[in-house]
Amino acid sequence: MNKEEFKVQNYYLVEIENTDERYDKSRWSWDIFIAANENQEYRGKALAPGKGIEIDWTPLVGNDLLAEMMGLCESQMPSVHNHG
Repeated sequence: MNKEEFKVQNYYLVEIENTDERYDKSRWSWDIFIAANENQEYRGKALAPGKGIEIDWTPLVGNDLLAEMMGLCESQMPSVHNHG
């Protein structure tokens, strides 16, 4: 049987400000999970409870794994699409 096993190493609750004027200014809470396998390969997952948004397990390649995940979270929020 060929399997890869990732163990969740870190769990974060991150609050990101939504700055889009079309929406009420609010903070979105994100549950962010970061997992690693024995080869130091990383995966991240995020959930925005109450918003119906989930980022499924995604390979992470950067040095700052949390910042990489926060960027993915921000890309799912309405405010990011409006910055010119």
